[in-house]
Amino acid sequence: MTTLKPGPQAAASSSGVQQDEFIVRIPRDTRRKFTLMKFGSGAPVDFAKLGEQPVKIERENNLKEYKTANDIDLLPKFGAGSEYGRDLKEESRRKKYGIMLKKYNPNDQPWNLKIGAGKQSKRYKGLREGTIAENTSYYIFTKAADGAFEAFPVEEWYNFSPVIKYKYLNSEEAEEEYS
Repeated sequence: MTTLKPGPQAAASSSGVQQDEFIVRIPRDTRRKFTLMKFGSGAPVDFAKLGEQPVKIERENNLKEYKTANDIDLLPKFGAGSEYGRDLKEESRRKKYGIMLKKYNPNDQPWNLKIGAGKQSKRYKGLREGTIAENTSYYIFTKAADGAFEAFPVEEWYNFSPVIKYKYLNSEEAEEEYS
């Protein structure tokens, strides 16, 4: 662990205001990853007040949408209906036009958060904000038993917003409603 050495414990500055200095350690263990969950002002969530309500968080599985968007596994690779050398032709076409196919990474998918059970549950979707590592650095400070602080860098920042399911009216129901 790296320790930042402080000066005197309670140093008085030139303006006469008393300032406290603390020891801050930055652990070298990079196996622990910290992620922040940010909830919008319209959807405040207080985890301390949830009590016994079940809370479930899981990654969204978009593999099927990824495959259809990139035309992967739509046609058979061998047997009836297959085309000889289709994969090689498709790869050479992509290289010719400079199309880079991104690999599917399940860790890049958004989070789905469900609070409660049944129809009374509230659902949130967490999308990763891309600006956390570009120009800023955020740290989580925890107080250790010896009174020093440990600073952990925040790896990712997810912005959670409520998932709202609307009941849409068909044309007949809408006509009846507005007449």
